[in-house]
Amino acid sequence: MKNVLLGFTIICFGLCTSSGRVPAQTRTSAPKAAINQTRSGPDDNAQHFEGVIVSKNGQLFVLRDDANNTWYHLDDQQAAGKHLGRKVLVIGTLDTRTDVIRVQKIDETT
Repeated sequence: MKNVLLGFTIICFGLCTSSGRVPAQTRTSAPKAAINQTRSGPDDNAQHFEGVIVSKNGQLFVLRDDANNTWYHLDDQQAAGKHLGRKVLVIGTLDTRTDVIRVQKIDETT
């Protein structure tokens, strides 16, 4: 019985401390530290992301990129909220550890 309990504990500990990433599609909220940390000024490493601004819970706005089947969290929630439900081009830098885009600019597209 002790061996079974010890094995179960080891498995649970391994799952809890796993460093594997959760795919962006399954995340439901951005890390708290990532929200509202907007950068000002141009960035040479800026990327372009296209998609639709959606809200998964009425409070958190994310970029849904249907072409790549990916969801990105946005660090400028105020700017994202202004474009809710619209197709946009987001210019910013992607933090690949958290799938959060450090937003520099959001423009609506047609």
